[in-house]
Amino acid sequence: MDAMGPAGEASDITVQLRRWNRGEPGAYDSVVALVYQRLLSIATGLSARDSHATSPAALVNEAYLRLRQLQRMEWKDRNHFFSFAATQMRRILIERARSRMAAKREGRRGRVELSPDMIWTELPPPALLDLDAALDGLAGTDPELLRLVELRYLMGYSVPEVCELTGLSDTTVERHLRFARAWLSARLNERQESSEALPPA
Repeated sequence: MDAMGPAGEASDITVQLRRWNRGEPGAYDSVVALVYQRLLSIATGLSARDSHATSPAALVNEAYLRLRQLQRMEWKDRNHFFSFAATQMRRILIERARSRMAAKREGRRGRVELSPDMIWTELPPPALLDLDAALDGLAGTDPELLRLVELRYLMGYSVPEVCELTGLSDTTVERHLRFARAWLSARLNERQESSEALPPA
């Protein structure tokens, strides 16, 4: 078994991505047919407990629209594709949170605690935007650590699947993820304290 599914299915996805790389007609539609269920699973995890009722299917469809607009993308492999698609869905949710925040002028809501599963869509929009910024900060500080966070919490892989994809032991993956959650929590609350220290507009 491949970490993404049966070996034959994984091979088919890779073949169609290569066709897409070459710009072959129909390749995009073939990729869509093969990856829909996996992307729906990722979207379901991202939109879990979203109080604004973001439909996983709608999230996938919007991500598809963005992917279709790509003129040419050099996909390295299927994991590169799923990572990119998941990032697009994250951006969609962030954009929606930013719009809600602008419309309602939501304020801070006290100290932020990330759950062990880091279900980040349960956060209020201001904290969600701060977490997005913290993830960008982690990308600049430790790209490999960010990759583990993306695999586990953005793309929804289990720890054994993360181990298979990275070649790390489960103990190492768990330790790195604990550190990443602590690092992100610290950045979130630094931003919170900084905002609270600002004088009112």
